[in-house]
Amino acid sequence: MRIGGRIVRLDRPLVVGRRPAAPRVVVDDGPVLVPVPSPSGQVSSSHLLVHAEGEAAVVEDLRSTNGTVVRPPGAAPFRMAAGASIVVLTGTLVEIGDGNVIEVLSPHLRVGPDDGLPPFPPAP
Repeated sequence: MRIGGRIVRLDRPLVVGRRPAAPRVVVDDGPVLVPVPSPSGQVSSSHLLVHAEGEAAVVEDLRSTNGTVVRPPGAAPFRMAAGASIVVLTGTLVEIGDGNVIEVLSPHLRVGPDDGLPPFPPAP
């Protein structure tokens, strides 16, 4: 996944939001919390959950206030219903507000902790 200028591997679920929090029940190591800027408050605190199912990526709107727009490659964009989830293909763009776009990259890219990028800062 590409979130802003960062590439994140989907070896654990991601919770993306203005001030993301882990779910009440945490399985294994729990999700990676990915904070994104939202100066106008368009992004919910915990806006989106992204996780892998085999070779596919699944995006779930966490009942966000302002919604999530999905732009599949070669298809018309659509707004997800609050709480809905969808399997997304490589090249799909997911917009969550305030210019924050998540790009689904190929599951065959081998990008990991040694990709030269520092880890995400901890959520406040």
